[in-house]
Amino acid sequence: MSNKIFSGIRPSGKLHLGNYLGAIKNWIALQNDPQTEQAIYAVVDYHGITTPFDPKTYSKQVMDVILDYLAAGIDPEKSPLIRQSHVPEHTELAWIFNTITPVSWLERLPTYKEKIEETQGKYTHMGILDYPVLMAADILVYKSNLVPVGDDQKAHIDLTNEIGKKFNHMFGETFPAVKTIKAEGARIKSLQSPTKKMSKSGDEGIALTDDPDTIREKIKKAVTDSGKEITFDPENKPALSNLLTIYHLLSEKEIKTIEKDYAGKSYSDFKADLAEVVVNFLKPFQDKHRELSNNLDQVEAILKKSEEKARNLAAQTLQEVRKNIGVN
Repeated sequence: MSNKIFSGIRPSGKLHLGNYLGAIKNWIALQNDPQTEQAIYAVVDYHGITTPFDPKTYSKQVMDVILDYLAAGIDPEKSPLIRQSHVPEHTELAWIFNTITPVSWLERLPTYKEKIEETQGKYTHMGILDYPVLMAADILVYKSNLVPVGDDQKAHIDLTNEIGKKFNHMFGETFPAVKTIKAEGARIKSLQSPTKKMSKSGDEGIALTDDPDTIREKIKKAVTDSGKEITFDPENKPALSNLLTIYHLLSEKEIKTIEKDYAGKSYSDFKADLAEVVVNFLKPFQDKHRELSNNLDQVEAILKKSEEKARNLAAQTLQEVRKNIGVN
């Protein structure tokens, strides 16, 4: 069976190296895979408004992520690139799914509980509880059967399958089962706290648009582990193993080769070279990003063409769904 793929990222800040290695690099490989029949990639801007945001700058945040996608190598001719809010079928299908999704299914999700605890109960609005239903609609409105995600999203894909299965049982076979695929870089960690995922703030992560001096300074300040040997040991040397993984994924050198190259050398030698690997890797991306930033009319034309393709696909699904539930 050929693959139909959907994935998206919230526009909640500048994309970083963890986003690229954990998601976008995989998206590019999947769009070029002969087994891929359809791939749609999104900026999920309606998900982004479930947490605090500034309406005055939000559209720029969304566009910044679009520019990152294009500069990284997403080809909109192969993979329509969309803003979730510009394809209203996402929210229409989410409403229909809401009518068959028990509240208890949503309350049990670990991410909902974590968000309530994290905000000390400040964000208890319906969007926090319900956004996994919109996520299910994002995926199933295109009849996607493969979703590249990290471990933290597995519970949401399980919920997507439960919703799709329940709809099929109630109204007839409509939606496929969804499988996940995980990238090798899905576990890239913070430069300061190697037990946490890389984030978009401070020295925790490297933004794709960081200038060379900023990159060098962040890697210089990155925490390391005790001892002197440069070896890959996630259990005993999580910080160094994280840096080795970044080096490996960007240089395409095997980790054992990197370990051999730095035998007897210091952490500072390794980090100085890693910084140059990152700087050199990001240069073509940053050049392309600047070029796109100076041609926003062209980018808007790309989006409109992509979103028209996506709406046509989504409308076919909604037509079938409405017929199956008797509101056509």
